[in-house]
Amino acid sequence: MFNKNHQIRKEAAKWFARMQYAESDHPERSTFEAWLMQSNVHADEYLAISAAWDDFDSSSRINALAQAMLRKKDHAQSNRKKLGQMAAKSLAIAAIGLFSFFGYQAWQSQPVMNLASNTPIGRINQQALEDGSKLTLNASSDVEVTYYRNKRLVKLKRGEAVFDVVKDANRPFIVESQSARVTVLGTRFVVNQIDNRVIVSVDHGKVKIENLNDANTNNAPILITDGQVAEVQSNIQPKKLNRNAADAFAFLDGKLIFNDASLNEIAESLSRYRKKPIIAVQQDSSISVAQPHITAVLNISEMESFLSLLPKIAEVNVKNIVEKTEISPKN
Repeated sequence: MFNKNHQIRKEAAKWFARMQYAESDHPERSTFEAWLMQSNVHADEYLAISAAWDDFDSSSRINALAQAMLRKKDHAQSNRKKLGQMAAKSLAIAAIGLFSFFGYQAWQSQPVMNLASNTPIGRINQQALEDGSKLTLNASSDVEVTYYRNKRLVKLKRGEAVFDVVKDANRPFIVESQSARVTVLGTRFVVNQIDNRVIVSVDHGKVKIENLNDANTNNAPILITDGQVAEVQSNIQPKKLNRNAADAFAFLDGKLIFNDASLNEIAESLSRYRKKPIIAVQQDSSISVAQPHITAVLNISEMESFLSLLPKIAEVNVKNIVEKTEISPKN
């Protein structure tokens, strides 16, 4: 019986080391919870380790406790003294193991690669990452990549990027952008931060999408796969969109494809390739004007022609002034 409890105590120490600071979506979370619920003994040992950790400030405290436990029963019967020694030793071993696992956790959390990249207006950049994954950054975009031993983390600060991810079951690939977190193992997908939304389009593979503000919204993550598209907005449940994922990759071939796009989306997308920015101007809220949405395919090199034709194909005005171009709904 002692040997069995000793093994459970060691398992409890390992789980405590792994899960104390783990995020809610940690890949081992479900396995840990199943172990915890398997037996009351598991739960008791885990709580004991947790209480011990709160009380231990240093290894000297552990050794002092172990010695005190050994001295406590100096005048007791020999069998009780032996049991006390075994218990103290077990506790010391468990605590030392606990510190070892926390050292391992700290080791895993150290960055092993960091890369910051941004692209100017009108220029697309592609580069290979150290694990063989590929990053293609659209024009006027900004990204930071940090690799750890247990995960690969990308922060898309501005713009749009294509990720061609090499599969690594031990290191999920995570992209955080505005209000969205996208988690994959290996796939090819686009993340576009535009018009106060994040649009995720998957060429192949499977990705999990969740709202970074989930603590406030209680929204569940969604999964999308080959050819699917999803949208994330702050404080709103992520949702799938009825559109073709391949359209999101069109900029790699020098094209832009708009599908029922707002003027904000049009303006932001075109401004990535134009030194003179395009601004979507909203009409006075007291004036009831239908907001136009535009569906179009254009070559990026023919952007100026597109702008000149825009008032003829949609209910919009285009106004060129010195420092910018404004597009707005027609009254």
